[in-house]
This record gives sequence, structure tokens and C-alpha cells, in this order.
Amino acid sequence: MAGSEQPPPRREDGDTPLPIEDAELALAGINMLLNNGFRESDQLFKKYRNHSPLMSFGASFVSFLNAMMTFEEEKMQLACDDLKATEKLCESEEAGVIETIKNKIKKNVDGRKSTLSMIDRLQRQIIVADCQVYLAVLSFVKQELSAYIKGGWILRKAWKIYNKCYTDINTLQEIYQKKTTQESLTSDAANDNHIAAEGVTEDSLNRLKGAVSFGYGLFHLCISMVPPNLLKIINLLGFPGDRLQGLSSLMYASESKDMKAPLATLALLWYHTVVRPFFALDGSDNKAGLKEAKEILAKKESAYPNSSLFMFFKGRIQRLE
Repeated sequence: MAGSEQPPPRREDGDTPLPIEDAELALAGINMLLNNGFRESDQLFKKYRNHSPLMSFGASFVSFLNAMMTFEEEKMQLACDDLKATEKLCESEEAGVIETIKNKIKKNVDGRKSTLSMIDRLQRQIIVADCQVYLAVLSFVKQELSAYIKGGWILRKAWKIYNKCYTDINTLQEIYQKKTTQESLTSDAANDNHIAAEGVTEDSLNRLKGAVSFGYGLFHLCISMVPPNLLKIINLLGFPGDRLQGLSSLMYASESKDMKAPLATLALLWYHTVVRPFFALDGSDNKAGLKEAKEILAKKESAYPNSSLFMFFKGRIQRLE
């Protein structure tokens, strides 16, 4: 239930909260939100928004949803301010991700940069990209030419970050997998051992890949549905449009332990029950996506018994049958 989440434990003095898993807390907050616990989710994220960039992003995301549901100017401005504040928080201790993963690992071996910091840097960059996407959406809502240009520029920046982080995380996963299957004493193995020693785990890498796969997959999926005469222009601007890659990434994100896993699930349901029949992607066969949608609902609906959104998609399936 929405109100059943336990707050993080506190120290005996009652002032400072003990360390908590912000990824687990953020996912719990999103699950509250989807189970119609909007107020409880908002309170949770606001309470811990200064705990970590991830919780700050959760609070900003709820603020963004509130703005998009009401379209009130005041709430839209508040959402912009919240997203920019989260962006600033992520960049406050961030030197950027201009370096390649190999350079970062070399620095790790030299003792100048910890791999745990590398994971944190990647997490922050993904959050920055997410914030930029939502800022672009808020910009598009203004329906002004200058806002469209600004929004497009922001989206291009976000895509570059997603693409860079996706590549870097895949590289880290390959290095980690190599470490688990080889025991050689080469320099590469030394790098790998350093990664393990510094606390980078398979779970942390998988969650990070789930985090970036949501935005990465949505970009691919949405752009792939652009009319062919516009798609060439969009591709020239640096945006991709691989539908299969998009669906694969969203599926990966939906199975991850990241806070955006439920959102990836909703995106897949939206694609199979709304987009495919509306755009006639399967010709006149409106039932083409029902099998996939039913499988997703069967797997996830027990976690969201009170979710209006999941009930909506269940209704969409029944209507299309």
C-alpha cells in the first residue's frame, strides 16, 4: 500500500538519518505514485530530496507530473525550477563525462579517482539527461517557435549524454564480466580487480544500465515513429531511430531495479496498446500488440493492485479484443 513504506532508520540523537539505499527508496516512491499514492510519494521525495541526487530527481519528477496534469503556469514554473535545481545538484561535484572510460580506469589504477565515484558520476549524468528531457517537454508546451528551438537543442544535449553513458556502462559491464571469467595477471586484469575492490558490483552496473536504458530506449522508439520524410532530417541532426533497439532497451529497463523500471513498463504498455493500433504499425491488425501487453500486465499487475494507469491499459486491451 502507498502508506506502508517505512522511513529510513535514524541515529539515536534523532537528528541525522542513517545511510539508506536511495535507489530502493526512490523505487518505493515511484511505486507509491503508481498505486495512486501521489501525495505520499510527493511527501517521501520532498522529505529526502537533499539526501542524494536520485531523491532530488524523484521530487522533481513528481513536480513535473503535477505540472503536466494541471498545465497551470505556476506549477509549470515550479517544475522547471525543481528540475534545474536537481541538475545543479548533480553538476555541483561533477567534472563532466568528457573523459573516456579507459581514461577513467587508468586514473583509478593511478589512485586519482575511485570507481565508486565513476558509478556516481554516471548516475548523476543520467539524472541530468532525464531532467533535460522533462525541461524540453515543458518548453514545448509553451507552443512558441523559440520554445521549440530551445527544446530541440535541449533534447539533443540529453541524447548525447544518454548515448555516452549507455556506451560507458556497457564497457564497464564487459570489463566486469571479463574479470569474473579470467584470472590472468595482465594489466587489464589489474584494472578489473581494482574495479571489484572499489565496490562496483554487477547489481550496481545492471541498475545503472536500467536507469539509462529508459531514456535511451524512448529516444529510439519515439524517433522511429517519425514520418520517413522527416526522419532523414532528424537523423542528420544526430538523433537515431531504431525501433527494435528502443523496445529492447525499454524491456531491459522495465526488468531492472531502477526507479524508472515501472515507467519503462508503462511505456511498453503504451506502445503495444495505443501506438501500434493508432499508427497502424501492423497494418489493419489492431490486435498485434495484445499478446505482449497481456504478458507485461500478467507479470506486473500484482505489484500495482490499485494503479489507475494499469487499469487503463487493461481496459485498452479489452477494448481492442
